[in-house]
Amino acid sequence: MLEIKVLGDLQVLRDGTPVALPPSRKTRALLAYLALTRRPHRREQLCEIFWELPDDPRGSLRWSLSKIRPLVDEPALPRLMADRQSVELRPERLDLDFFSAQAVAESSAASAGDLARAASLFRGPLLADLELPENSDFHTWLLGLREDARRLQTRILRALIERLGASPEEALPHTRELVHIDPLDETAWALLVSTLASAGRSGEIRQQYEAGLRSLRDVGGGTGALLRAWRGVQPAATSRPAERATVPTGLAQAAAPSIVVLPFSNLSDDAEQQYFADGVTGNLTTDLRGSRTCW
Repeated sequence: MLEIKVLGDLQVLRDGTPVALPPSRKTRALLAYLALTRRPHRREQLCEIFWELPDDPRGSLRWSLSKIRPLVDEPALPRLMADRQSVELRPERLDLDFFSAQAVAESSAASAGDLARAASLFRGPLLADLELPENSDFHTWLLGLREDARRLQTRILRALIERLGASPEEALPHTRELVHIDPLDETAWALLVSTLASAGRSGEIRQQYEAGLRSLRDVGGGTGALLRAWRGVQPAATSRPAERATVPTGLAQAAAPSIVVLPFSNLSDDAEQQYFADGVTGNLTTDLRGSRTCW
């Protein structure tokens, strides 16, 4: 079995053993492009994507193919098919991590174990070591596919976190990874706050809530998902419950002062900033609730 790993730096493994790759980035990029597109390509098209005049594009393509062939071909199973007109990498007995993860994400029968294994395939951005900004066609293709891979990873992580709903400690590392992938995704921060509460991590809830607010501050607006999650876990985030339990309810209501926290107004010209005014209101309410009766 030949394995090509693209979720991170490019790797080629034969029977589980890594194979040394050519030092040429364009040759490695060509291998990845042929593996991920899974179709024949005209030689002229490949020359336009990876090489430019006044170089010898056809000669460069032939040289790169000569370096790729020993990596992918076997005596009884040639995978690199090239003639005068086209080039193709056949997928026979070839495992590519991107497509393996995609198959798990699309399977309705995938177990939590399947999803966890699929999540572990993501070692970093797709083809992280193959930046070719000077080759605009390849660079544009790579950026689009990286976004596809990021969405695929998010989809797998969310499905896995849902499956592990009854085991929040197991779900927590995957929830952290979800935030790491896209720190501007408010729903990911909200999920992290909720998972921390379910796991009994009361000391971390406020820290992550405030970290989420800082990450989202430059974006503006928001759906309020993080604030709703924060309000929803207040019993878990509230400190000193034992002290309050020792005070009789009637005495506490009679002796303790009452403080009313009114909603803060958004004084900026941007109506979407109301989200952060609501966040300040929520923070004050939470702080005061620890020692006083607050409405």
